[in-house]
Amino acid sequence: MKKKMLMLLAALLVAGSLGGCGSSSSQAAPASSEAASSAVSSDTGDSEQPEKIGGTLNLLVMAGYEEDQIIKPFEEMYGVKVNAKIYPTSDQMFAMLQNAKEGEWDIVTPDTPWVDKLVQADLIDELDPADYPEIENFYDRWKDFDQVKADGKLYALVSRWGYYGIVYNSDYITAEEAASTDIMFDPKVAGKVVLFDWYLPNMGILSRYLGNEQPYDLTDEQLAAVEAKLTELRPQVGIIAATNADTIQALANESAWISFGGEWLQVLLKEEGRPIEVLVPEEGGVSWTESVSIVKSSQNKEAAKAFIQYLSTPEVQAKLAWSNAFHSTVPNKKALDYLTEEQAKLLRMDDEAKMEEMLANIATRKVPENEADWQAIWDNFKG
Repeated sequence: MKKKMLMLLAALLVAGSLGGCGSSSSQAAPASSEAASSAVSSDTGDSEQPEKIGGTLNLLVMAGYEEDQIIKPFEEMYGVKVNAKIYPTSDQMFAMLQNAKEGEWDIVTPDTPWVDKLVQADLIDELDPADYPEIENFYDRWKDFDQVKADGKLYALVSRWGYYGIVYNSDYITAEEAASTDIMFDPKVAGKVVLFDWYLPNMGILSRYLGNEQPYDLTDEQLAAVEAKLTELRPQVGIIAATNADTIQALANESAWISFGGEWLQVLLKEEGRPIEVLVPEEGGVSWTESVSIVKSSQNKEAAKAFIQYLSTPEVQAKLAWSNAFHSTVPNKKALDYLTEEQAKLLRMDDEAKMEEMLANIATRKVPENEADWQAIWDNFKG
């Protein structure tokens, strides 16, 4: 068990961008949506196989997308050699694409707030929704998600998502107590709060706590109120963790009992038999979302399109949901058919109605226009 935990923590170090957590060539003929969907599963006994595409496909991705369980079947299916590189932060991803050689990358998986930046920099292609029929099987929230569009045009598909709520140790905190963000200010958890060192989720949840439905679109007065609430929280915080792995370690060894986080923190610990639970507080949480796009300078756009079609299918979505890097929810509801009962339960995907209800209480995480002001408040909080 200890060895498994260390492996999982190492994976989280790679995946610390959770959010997370971003010149053209000739356009090749489109891949068949039906072929991509019908040929994904070798378990179904479906003998239909798509036409081989060949060539190479270079992926610039967050952790999980590069795993053999996802890449190998695609390579065999389309005769494409896939190369993948994990990027550590969205800033670095953006710089890597801007400085890339023509055709160096074909696919990128940006945190969705970065999609518009990539569009404005002319780095990714517009997508035709008709080429991606699996969108119809997405949870309603992700079917027509504004952050994967620019000027009403589609540029990415949501590929993986999660939320920030309250992660807590049920040996010390009850579900009733954790149902409100009030618990973070309770004297019983003084010194037992761990926060991942990133202003967006932490200040976003406190903004929701103060009643802001759009937690990142604030007036100066509202932002000042968030700052005051963050200052009030400081005596409760025993650890400001540099990475998600450090956050998990603090919860695992009980140097902390509670944190702002989601299923991607909780499930790893739950698998180890630790009493860690998660829920979205009644005041609301915030989401993180990843997506997948075709790089504008791609030299193999047929394979790039086929990869997005493939990645959006239920079986591959299930593999991504239960990747070795970390476990998280995915947009395709039908991934449930390829998850075990326990996996589906841990990811809250076993009850569609409850999932939709939870989604209704989660605000979209985004980068505020006055980002520097938010960052300065967070830096002052840490200091």
